[in-house]
Amino acid sequence: MAGKQPILAFLFTIIFALSGHAQSTIISGRVQDTANAAVPGATVILRSRATGMERVAAADREGDFSFTGVVPGEYEIIALAGGFARKSETVAAGSTVLVTLAPSIINEEVTVHSGSRQEELRESLNTKVDVLTAADLKNTGYETVGEALREVPGVITRRGSETTPVTGEQIQGIDSRQVLVLLDGQPLIGARGVKSGIINLDRQSTGRLESVEVVKGASSALYGSDAIGGVINLRTKEQMAPLTASFQASAGNFGIFDGRGLVGFARNRLSGIFSFERHKNNGFDLNPATFTAEGSGYHRYDGFGKLKYQFADNFAVTAFANSYWNESLGRVVGEPSPGNMSGQQTSRIKDDAHNFGASADWAIDGRTNLQIRGNFSRFDELNFSNAYPSGLSLPDGNLFERFGRFDATLSRIIGERHFLQVGTEFATNRYSGLNRLQDDHGEADTRVFWLQDKINVLDRLTLTIGGRVDNHSIFGTAVSPKFGLNYRLNEFASLRASWGRGFRAPDLGQLRYRFGNALFGYQVIGNPGLAPEHSGSWQVGGEFNAFKRRARFGVNLFRNDVRNLINSRSLGMVTLANVDTLLAANGIDPVIKPYITYNRLLFVYQNLASIYTQGLEFDAGYVLKHGFSVSAAYTYLDAKDKAPNLVNPNLTNRHKHHGFAKLAYDNARLGLNANVRATFFSSWWNSATVRVPGFELWDVYASKSLVKGFDVYGSVDNILNDQDPNTGTSLTIYRPEAGRTFRLGLRWNFERGR
Repeated sequence: MAGKQPILAFLFTIIFALSGHAQSTIISGRVQDTANAAVPGATVILRSRATGMERVAAADREGDFSFTGVVPGEYEIIALAGGFARKSETVAAGSTVLVTLAPSIINEEVTVHSGSRQEELRESLNTKVDVLTAADLKNTGYETVGEALREVPGVITRRGSETTPVTGEQIQGIDSRQVLVLLDGQPLIGARGVKSGIINLDRQSTGRLESVEVVKGASSALYGSDAIGGVINLRTKEQMAPLTASFQASAGNFGIFDGRGLVGFARNRLSGIFSFERHKNNGFDLNPATFTAEGSGYHRYDGFGKLKYQFADNFAVTAFANSYWNESLGRVVGEPSPGNMSGQQTSRIKDDAHNFGASADWAIDGRTNLQIRGNFSRFDELNFSNAYPSGLSLPDGNLFERFGRFDATLSRIIGERHFLQVGTEFATNRYSGLNRLQDDHGEADTRVFWLQDKINVLDRLTLTIGGRVDNHSIFGTAVSPKFGLNYRLNEFASLRASWGRGFRAPDLGQLRYRFGNALFGYQVIGNPGLAPEHSGSWQVGGEFNAFKRRARFGVNLFRNDVRNLINSRSLGMVTLANVDTLLAANGIDPVIKPYITYNRLLFVYQNLASIYTQGLEFDAGYVLKHGFSVSAAYTYLDAKDKAPNLVNPNLTNRHKHHGFAKLAYDNARLGLNANVRATFFSSWWNSATVRVPGFELWDVYASKSLVKGFDVYGSVDNILNDQDPNTGTSLTIYRPEAGRTFRLGLRWNFERGR
């Protein structure tokens, strides 16, 4: 890392030298509503009328904002806030402006942080980013991020993955192993690579979140390994009011209970927000004639806290802690053993994850910002099993992961056409485990340098170029370039195009995993000889508004190519007599022999194929009269293995057609909110020879204000009780879903003004 310090010092010197010493001034102002009350936290964009350069600021608790280092000229001020109509004003450098926002029910304007590691308008993005706002999360009754993501075009999640083994997400047909999950820009962990290589987003509550951002396509240039399929960034709430408190509780069938409380405060320069939650579900059994239960019962506790101290107007430090404690109970058929030849066993899995982070943000001179962040995470899993019905204790299993990360980013506006960012990162990952890993431990370090320049070529045309160099302690150096274009046709339409390269180092599970399943007679063994995956991604599309922003629609064409895709491959039945021949014929290092169970199918991770996913995403929304609105999304996906002479080149577990539609009603006078939502999935290949029928799911939600601050709400998910057609039979179940689920709940919100 020391070798990079002279490079960073040189680049920082160049940045300041190129900035020049142009005369500068200030543009300041206040954001208020029609009752002359401040709108704290409002997003304010300053856009140069000459070059199109945009700068973003947030109004403080009094609604005040300012931009320093502004060169003489004419500018457009754009102000946005939830529940208000967008407002713009034209001002000159040196002006003080009062921006008044009017209430509105039109499609909410949003800003996005994750597309380029800086806050910007969605219309200014050069890549596809979908956003679930706080209102989207609230008006569904969904308790977890995994549930909420079902309504994002191009994203597939499995319903009820908290209770079933079918977990994970897909973005544009790219599996969850290649999707990076962040909390406020910091990586989350949770046995990535061992539990199918995923972060279980059904263990991430929506209660503490302000929004969820989904970045489409290869994002390694900004975020590194694990981001070749995209990024999911969970943004937590910011505390602006002097005092807020909320409580919410709901219950339903299958023993569902979800309860949470939250309190926040802001006093002088200190603000904070804290929450605690409890969730439980009794699980379910789709075929009582068999011992195995498809849905495990669980109970989970979530805790979150964030503190921010504003040392000066231009310097703040933020610290957070995010944790969950989970315990699940299930019935499975595992390894036969003396005294338990049937393999029937009950399992109790206790897992907990804790993420701690801190960041310092320094606005050095109005045109220069420095951010320094640190993050430490830990994940522990303990697995206790007992033979059924004897209760005999079986060998325990455990897994422990530790992750640490440090990064620094310097941003500088150069002239009026360049916004340059440079950064460096260091990350270290450590694993250990019993009966989960071949050698019971693993480790990897990564050192990074990255750079990005956003160039305003014309007042309406922006070019973004950048790249990243990752040095991995196991797999060496990888370079990930990117570029993007954005063209604003007018106030209501913009076009974008982006291309990026990505890489992904094999995770611990693919290198050293060991797993056996006696019920289906197979085992999965990691391969220490794997090579990294590489990808390329194209995204082309646009965002359009019409009818005074009552209508919005977006379209996106995409193509993702992945080379050296890592997947498990069956080598057939392995015996003591044929093991050496099988390994040699497939180029597998015999170092894995001690971990093989004989007379069972052997699956080994290999760099098997080069694949592509391509298609079209479309989403639209329209605000009707009398409180009604409609929205819809559709994704067409073509996902293929490019290997020659395949009988069936279609990638498994992908839906060619996937769609969503919603009819919503919102009447503030009556305190009534309701919606009906439908999601449909076309048929998909579960294997090269098995095609599973398509299905559709219908959900309803309604809430009613009782007295000030109190709401009662209810929801029914899968109201038509659509389940896998093999439910209740001895045949294979491909959709382990509980069926119709309902809940009733009460919530209370309190906010004390100034």
